[in-house]
Amino acid sequence: MALLANRIKNPSRIAGLAKFILVTAKRGLILFFTIASLYLFIATPKRLSSMSLEIVGHVMFSGLLIHENVFKQINLITQNFIYLRDLARENIELQLEVARLRSLQSDIYLIQSENRELKQLLSVIEEEQYSYVSAKLLSVSLNPFSKTALLSAGAKHGVAIDQIVTNSEGLVGRVIQVSNNYSKIILVNDVNSRIPITTTSSKEKGIMSGYGNGSKILYLPKNHLVQKAEKVITSGYGNIYPYGITVGYVNKANSENVLVKPIVDLSKTKFVSILLPQ
Repeated sequence: MALLANRIKNPSRIAGLAKFILVTAKRGLILFFTIASLYLFIATPKRLSSMSLEIVGHVMFSGLLIHENVFKQINLITQNFIYLRDLARENIELQLEVARLRSLQSDIYLIQSENRELKQLLSVIEEEQYSYVSAKLLSVSLNPFSKTALLSAGAKHGVAIDQIVTNSEGLVGRVIQVSNNYSKIILVNDVNSRIPITTTSSKEKGIMSGYGNGSKILYLPKNHLVQKAEKVITSGYGNIYPYGITVGYVNKANSENVLVKPIVDLSKTKFVSILLPQ
């Protein structure tokens, strides 16, 4: 915007230059006519031959024509410069206004997006009849040995170790560390995460743990009936994870491995809910 604002000054400088040329030309022509007039006034009839008179008269007449035409053109150029200056200023001011409105529109879109996400969180929690505290996802740490996240809510907000964290899609993780204002959670795809789960169609039960970038279901029988694309939810066993929270979907199933893709996409998550005990 600063660059556009600076451009407003340039047409004014051009118009100023045109005015300077106009004034200079006027002064030059006035000086010429003054000298010619003095010559006619001082010269006596004897000294002023008919030829000289003819020459001076012709020059004076031509000068008047030149004076008239030159100043018409200079005035026209000056007016054009002034018009272009005003037009350029108006154009740049409109560009600045458009840029300001676009920035405002971007801010409004961001606020609407955050409000929509918070309303979705509220809807999920109300349906499950849990008390909760909302928190902002401050940072996410993803490496082969530890997958954790930092939240903007802590002990003074009622957060405690082993409380469950969700968003509008499903399970995010579990609280493992708490300070007064912040908390750290272990994500569902951490290798140390142990979540009792059940599949919704085959009704197979097991323990889900982190595996690569996704998760793996452990302790399934060899002849399990789990199918690809099955929904995986918390089973409620162990009294830590409430029953029925969506964890993900099976993306590979055979007799050796059942892999799950977690439903939560942290790259699109800004807010989460920490479930509080009733």
